[in-house]
Amino acid sequence: MRKFAGFIATLSLGAAAIVAAPASAQDAAATTVDLSVGTKVFDSEGAELGTISAAQGANVVVDLGAGKRVTLPTNAFGKLEKGPTIGATKAQVVAAVDQAAAGSDAKLTAALQPGTDVRSANGTAILGKVKLAEADGVVLTTPTGDVKLPRNAFFVGEAGLASSFTADQFAAAVAQATAVPTPQTGSTAEAATTAPEKPAN
Repeated sequence: MRKFAGFIATLSLGAAAIVAAPASAQDAAATTVDLSVGTKVFDSEGAELGTISAAQGANVVVDLGAGKRVTLPTNAFGKLEKGPTIGATKAQVVAAVDQAAAGSDAKLTAALQPGTDVRSANGTAILGKVKLAEADGVVLTTPTGDVKLPRNAFFVGEAGLASSFTADQFAAAVAQATAVPTPQTGSTAEAATTAPEKPAN
């Protein structure tokens, strides 16, 4: 039996006050700050905050280490001589990420109820219904049978309970899980496919 694995939720702080760029640097930031993948980002005290792991339109994902990521708008960055910076300390950013994660986990626990529809990442398709939610994973009932995903492959979006998979990704992962070996009747398939990250808000 194999599982979906490797999913790390990306949390979005938006343009909150704690991530506001320094006023002196903010106006020129959009055109002069290097926000390419792999670039180191520094906090308001000049300490290393993390490394840019993805750029998604007007947002940038910064990997803080220890499995934590934060999505920030490009206009939240200012410029130091050694690289891009934000107007908050690393401790403040990590605290905000932890607080957002705790709130998200509470919402997720409330949403993972048997019979609840699970939507695709963009909310347009229903992938299945929650059959059972446990500490080690969530079993979904789908048109092709039951499948088990790790709890961190789910989030609560605008349309309700959702998975980090698009409908096509989910179908491909389920097909892979059930191809070899073929589960016995009534068994639950678990797939060894890396779940994509939750879309940044």
